[in-house]
Formats: sequence, C-alpha cells, structure tokens
Amino acid sequence: MRASSIQIGKKYEITVGRGAAIVKVVDINRKTGAWLCETQNGKDIPVSDAKRFLKAIDDGRRAKKGKPPKEAVPKSKSQKKTATSHVNATETKRTEVAVNQPMTATEFVAQLFQTFKEAETILKAAQNAFKHELIEQGKLDTVVAKYDAARATLLVAGGKLGSGGRCRGRMSGLEAAYRVLSETGIPMNARQICDMALDKGYWEPQGATPDATMSSAILTEMKKKGADARFERPGRGLFAAVK
Repeated sequence: MRASSIQIGKKYEITVGRGAAIVKVVDINRKTGAWLCETQNGKDIPVSDAKRFLKAIDDGRRAKKGKPPKEAVPKSKSQKKTATSHVNATETKRTEVAVNQPMTATEFVAQLFQTFKEAETILKAAQNAFKHELIEQGKLDTVVAKYDAARATLLVAGGKLGSGGRCRGRMSGLEAAYRVLSETGIPMNARQICDMALDKGYWEPQGATPDATMSSAILTEMKKKGADARFERPGRGLFAAVK
C-alpha cells in the first residue's frame, strides 16, 4: 500500500513473518516515521515499511473467510467468581514455582567453581605481591585460607578444579621446586622434588604426571632466563637451586 493511504484509527491486514495479522493503526512515531499498531490481542508493534500493509479492513466484515465468532454467553455471578478464583490461584501457583524453584546440582557446582576461580585469581595476585614485598605473610596466609576453603567446598560438591596438570596450591610449581631445593641444598630429580613439595604442603599438582610437568617447567625457565634462572643441572636428570 501507499504510505499516504494508511490512516490512524483504521484497521489493516499486515504481513507478520510468513503469515498475516489484523492491526489497528493508533499513532505514528514522529522520529522514525513508523506506524504504531495494535494487534487484536492488544500487543503493540511498530511497522516502518508501508509494503507490509496488505489491505484495509472494514469493521463490518472479517478479513479472512471462516465461521462467525460465537456470541459470548454472559456468566452468572457465581461462575464469574469461580473463574476469577481459578485464574488467581493459577497465577499464584506460577509465582510460587518461579520464586521457590530450587537450584540444580549442576548450577550449584558451577557457582562453586566460579567462587573457586575468583579465589584463585586473588591468590595469584597476592603471591605476586608477596614476592615483591608489597604485602606481609599474614595477608598472604589469609588469602590462602580463603582459597583452600573455596577449593575444598568445590571438591566436596563433586566439582573439578581443572585439567592440564596445572599446579594449584600455596605456591606455583616452580616456586615450590625452588623452595624445596633451597631448603635441602642437594640436587634432586623431578619426582623427589614433587614428593617433598607435596609432603610439606607447598603445592598440589593436577594431572597424571606431575613430575614430568615439574621437569618441563624447570627446563623452560632455564632456557628462557639463561644465567638468570633459579635452577641448574648438576647431573643428568637432576636439578639444584642456584645460590
């Protein structure tokens, strides 16, 4: 239809997706130029393309062929009261279900995992700050305690910490290795370093081969930092802390 023939207050048949619907033009958006229409169900929809208007609808006839609508039979007061009570009860039940809908086990574990990840991020930041003497040991211990609590809660609920053999604990795998080697003062292989770090509670590896992960991490630091690396290799398969 032409835009000039579309009038406010009249009904039209318009295209809606692959079908059609009858709407009444109630106003025009002065900024966008779209016609503000109201469907027979009372829903407001904007129509900006005049091509969507198929034809005008006369109030005296139906847009589509079909059986005439049935006349509504007036309800008695008791029927109206019963119907109203039924509707109110249904709405109340829907509201109660929406409000009291319990959290599923999957959602609960996901929430615990998110809390754990946040605690892990805070822990890494605190470890870095402690390394550069920006915070004291007491502050780090507090952060570690919160991390341990979040981790334990997640594991009890059946959640998983992650994959890829990443070390999650009081310090990183490299920091734990350097501390173990510094304290013992003797060369050790990756398996011995891992076992002692676990016994002392310095870290907790994740993965099937923590000693291989530890060895790879130490070798990577030695390759990247060269003379500035914290580790050295006094013998085949052995590592020691640089003094």
